[in-house]
Amino acid sequence: MPSRAFHYYALFTLAVGIVLVWWGAAVTTEDVGLAVPDWPLCYGKINPEGWYKVSALLLEHGHRWIATTIGFLVLGMYYWQFAKFKPGLVEGVGIILCSFGFLVLIYLGSLWTAAFIALLGFAWLILKWYSQRWPLLRGLTTLALLLVVFQASLGGLRVLKMSDPLGITHGTLGQLFYCLLVFIAFASSRTWTEGRLVLSAKEAAKARFWTLALFVCVFGQLVLGATLRHTQRTHLAASDILTTKGQWVPPLSPPDVFLLFAHKYWGFTVALLILFVAVRARGWLATLPQMRIVPRLLMFMPTLQVALGIFVILTGKSFWVTNFHVLNGLALIALTSLLVATLWGDQLARDELEDA
Repeated sequence: MPSRAFHYYALFTLAVGIVLVWWGAAVTTEDVGLAVPDWPLCYGKINPEGWYKVSALLLEHGHRWIATTIGFLVLGMYYWQFAKFKPGLVEGVGIILCSFGFLVLIYLGSLWTAAFIALLGFAWLILKWYSQRWPLLRGLTTLALLLVVFQASLGGLRVLKMSDPLGITHGTLGQLFYCLLVFIAFASSRTWTEGRLVLSAKEAAKARFWTLALFVCVFGQLVLGATLRHTQRTHLAASDILTTKGQWVPPLSPPDVFLLFAHKYWGFTVALLILFVAVRARGWLATLPQMRIVPRLLMFMPTLQVALGIFVILTGKSFWVTNFHVLNGLALIALTSLLVATLWGDQLARDELEDA
């Protein structure tokens, strides 16, 4: 059974993760992602004198420090679980050395070599997880460590290559990584070990389908939003609400106008889907009273998200409105991932208890 101390540690990491996502959103909103031209240092130093007094450096360099904090917290998670299950010293030292070497390769520009090492790392994880029958938390924390190194490398490449596609990938992967942290916190909770769903096989299949479909749809909206934020930083392509540049369905060209249209109307569609699943989820989670708050939150958060999106347009991308729009979007995908973990992980939790 997971320790309560580890669960609280995972919750603390989640809290720091919220700060990190907000700070990253602020960097993009203020368009200061390239305020520091080098990486991993800042103007050739770990901390340039007075960096916190310059707003652009406070956002960009501060984002790096918070990301570093998350990295060390995830490293702590990894070693916490690593130490519990007959660890091998070679693995523990090796993964740190390989991670450091991976970041060095990224910095030196050996991208294909780094990509090959990353592929080997994830293949190693899958094989070890399967062959050694790792407990769930052992595998999840190892995956989190690999992902946080990969995410750091994407952030560094975004600076060194000045690439919008890398920035979009960095932003979307960051929110998926946050969903992984949610899963780790949930899998270390008493609800995971003690709670049980009581659903017929047919109803369970429906619940799994709809929750997974919802997660995919929300993630698609997240990708559209990240693309919009990185390609329309200073102003949006149109300022009308129901139409886009005066058209109900704009043509594919220019792409910025169509992207805004897609983000608005796919967002509205996803909001309706969230409400539909949230209503159904109240019945699915009837035997898990600790989880009933999730569908309750999902009942009103889509409306808030749509309202925030409208005010982003009306205020011309106001800093606070835009950042709360991003944070509410993070909450939506996190809660959706929690539904997926609950409905898909019930049998997994039972199997773990039987093996223990």
